[in-house]
Amino acid sequence: MNTIKEYFKNEKAASAILFIAINAAVLYILYFFIKNLGSVLDAVHSVVSSLFSAFSPLFTGLIIAYLISPLVSFIDIKLTRRFCFAPENDPIKRERIYKRCYLISTLITVVLIFSAAAAIICAFAVLIAGSLDIGSFSEMISVVYGYFSAVKSTVSNYISALPDGSIKETASALYTSAYSQLFKSFSGGSMLENLSQIGSTALNIGLGFIVSIYLLKDKSFFKHLWRKLLHLLLPQKQNAVFTEILHDIDGVLSMFIRGAVIDALIVALLSSLALSLYGLPLSVFVGCFAGITNIIPYFGPVLGMIPAFAAGALTEGVGFGAGAVIILFIVQQFDCNFIYPKVVGSTTGLHPLFILLSVSVMGYYGGITYMILAVPLAGIINVFIKRFFISF
Repeated sequence: MNTIKEYFKNEKAASAILFIAINAAVLYILYFFIKNLGSVLDAVHSVVSSLFSAFSPLFTGLIIAYLISPLVSFIDIKLTRRFCFAPENDPIKRERIYKRCYLISTLITVVLIFSAAAAIICAFAVLIAGSLDIGSFSEMISVVYGYFSAVKSTVSNYISALPDGSIKETASALYTSAYSQLFKSFSGGSMLENLSQIGSTALNIGLGFIVSIYLLKDKSFFKHLWRKLLHLLLPQKQNAVFTEILHDIDGVLSMFIRGAVIDALIVALLSSLALSLYGLPLSVFVGCFAGITNIIPYFGPVLGMIPAFAAGALTEGVGFGAGAVIILFIVQQFDCNFIYPKVVGSTTGLHPLFILLSVSVMGYYGGITYMILAVPLAGIINVFIKRFFISF
């Protein structure tokens, strides 16, 4: 016992024992994490997913507020403030009136967005109703099922004609899996689940717009609160660097969003015009869908070709659908080589290989929504990396 007390009285011995104990604890914790890595990652993923689900209206509102803020400012400066008579000799009252004008501009912007969305939906509904005979809906369903039955029979005959072996077994397994997945997608339970997801998304977007109105209404207050928070959390030098990073991120996002929207509108216009001249049914709808999916790099054009092929194949045959796909392919090549580099350019500063990887990874983990966000998120990460190595 005395020997142990003497060891602890010795400063070097006590430091050595403490060092060994701390390292042993760290090694044990690392061993525990490595051994239970799957469970730990699942727990972290569950907590993060729960937090994102709980605060999804807030995140959606932040995104909507950021996207519509330039339009709100434009309407406020060009329209609303011209009807606001603020006294020049009373700054407090003038500021109060300007805040009310900005709130009115925000409400006008939201009403315009919802009106435009409703007009587009009604236009597509009228377009589809005019292109299809509503009285022959049952016939259209019969044609669709007959088409899938013919495809099933053709593929089955092709697989049966293959020589026995691993190739035939693999092809048969892939065919069975694809057909069962397609059948499951059109089942009643799957349709109800999809409708539930659509309703949840619509509710989330609606709450997001309400949150965005409050955020934009008190925009100056939240900006001042953000500056105070940064001042409390970061020293002056790091605060300045972080502010510059946010400024760079805002520049990357605004340039990318502006360019992507303009490029999507051009592709939608060219696709609709080309498919209309080709004689494809619902050409405007298919062209607009191709323009929207064109926002997704690399994989978006392929997604945009699916409705074109379906509309052509179900009305005039597979050859007509293939012709529609070829037309969209020509439009996409024209966009990739001439329009996109001029309109969007290298706004993110990323190599095409990194863009492809980011889209693939985000699509694997989050689907189409994450694929759309992949390029701007990769651009943000690129800004952080550049600033980190340059400034710190």
